[in-house]
Amino acid sequence: MKKKLLLISPKQRFINYQAHSELAKIFGKKRLMIPLALPTIAALTPDSYEIKIIDEEIEPLNENYIPDVVGITTLSATINRAYELGDFYRKKGAKVIFGGPAASYNIDDSLKHADSTIIGEAEGAWENCLADIENNSLQKTYKANPKCEYETAPIPRWDLVPINKIFQVAVQASRGCPFNCDFCLVSELFGRKMRHRNADDVVKEVKALPHKWVFFVDDNFAINKKQASELVNKLKPLGISWACQCSIDVANDELLLKDMAESGCYNILIGFESLNSNSLAETNKTHNKQATIYKEAIEKIHKYGIHINASFVVGFDNDTLAEFDNIYNFTLENGLVNVNLHTLSAVRGTKLYDKMKEQGRLPNLSTDLGVGFLPNLNYINMTRVELFDKYMQTITKLHSWETLNKKALTLFSKGAFTSSGADISVWLKMKMSFLVLFEFILSPNKHKRKAFTLIRKLISQDKLAVDKGLGFLMYMLGINRHINKHKKRINEYRAIIK
Repeated sequence: MKKKLLLISPKQRFINYQAHSELAKIFGKKRLMIPLALPTIAALTPDSYEIKIIDEEIEPLNENYIPDVVGITTLSATINRAYELGDFYRKKGAKVIFGGPAASYNIDDSLKHADSTIIGEAEGAWENCLADIENNSLQKTYKANPKCEYETAPIPRWDLVPINKIFQVAVQASRGCPFNCDFCLVSELFGRKMRHRNADDVVKEVKALPHKWVFFVDDNFAINKKQASELVNKLKPLGISWACQCSIDVANDELLLKDMAESGCYNILIGFESLNSNSLAETNKTHNKQATIYKEAIEKIHKYGIHINASFVVGFDNDTLAEFDNIYNFTLENGLVNVNLHTLSAVRGTKLYDKMKEQGRLPNLSTDLGVGFLPNLNYINMTRVELFDKYMQTITKLHSWETLNKKALTLFSKGAFTSSGADISVWLKMKMSFLVLFEFILSPNKHKRKAFTLIRKLISQDKLAVDKGLGFLMYMLGINRHINKHKKRINEYRAIIK
């Protein structure tokens, strides 16, 4: 008889607009995507287990279902919920195993709520953990040593995931990061030496995916230009639409950008982090040069019809509240419609955390706040409430329809975004048309009506593909809905961060 394994992604107490949960709802989904860890762990599990995957953002747990083993992936923002779940299932007699970055750097606390913790990568460690459970010799911690070569990887068990409830699926083609930014965990978790999967192995996985919308979760997809080029050229015949994360130097290789666009890349998340060179130096973001190079790089990427998801952080010791205005003006000037704006937070395991702890600047606030918009440090040039208030003002202004209209004109008027992405269903086209009618054409907000008129004009002039024009409207509608939800809780948020 097979043993029962339940894999859980815990629910977050707070979700910021960058999670695009409201966008997912617009498209009839529950979540943009689920963590890759869960279907990957399932793929590493022997056939002797009956496996269930539950993402609490998508569906509730059935507390009457008691498995033999429970695996829980953790982030800083979900670790408290993970502790609750660990306590519940241990009382029911299940063996509870924690994994993920939060548990990896909170081992002592994690072991108060779990029987064992996987530290760092799962490959190797997870299999040993299950074997020891079978032999009644479970250890407190497991850690793969050395890290897996990662030239090949098992195809994740997407068959265990409610695919109809998520918008896109995750794929990983490489691990590691050669950079060493003080606020980031990546190089700590996966090492500074890059490990790349064989391109054919990645393509094999992509071909098996249940979705045509893909996000490559590599922390720097194009760090090795030669390997990235090999992969994207093999993606061209597959007809997918995909996004990824890269450092700003991806703009130095225009042939690679051209190939990425032709293979279906529609968006690159780039960590600009700061326009303040002193703040970049402070956090050891040495590979980002001064902001003077940004404009040229942005123009090159946009030239190939690829959006930039521009990520910024405010709250470094060299920052003042004026950084928010600098970021707003910069994104307006450069037509950056997708802006991920964060307040600086310190995650355990990072150099920033150690620095803040040493300086006594970690207030006794819940880790639930660590989602990028609820300040949870003692800052040098601003209070937490001042930072939060300016943050809310700025994301509202960044995503106002008046601002978005200006950005859309700058971004789309040059005619670079004319290639369509992966096919969407007839039902989804009908739903988007319905939303456009009621959210834009009939809107009492003149700037929303103007947004539709502008997009329609650009489409009629063959300067913008229909799906990319409608996608822009839906994307920004989702963000505005999320920000409006934040505003309704603003007094609650202020009280929490005080």
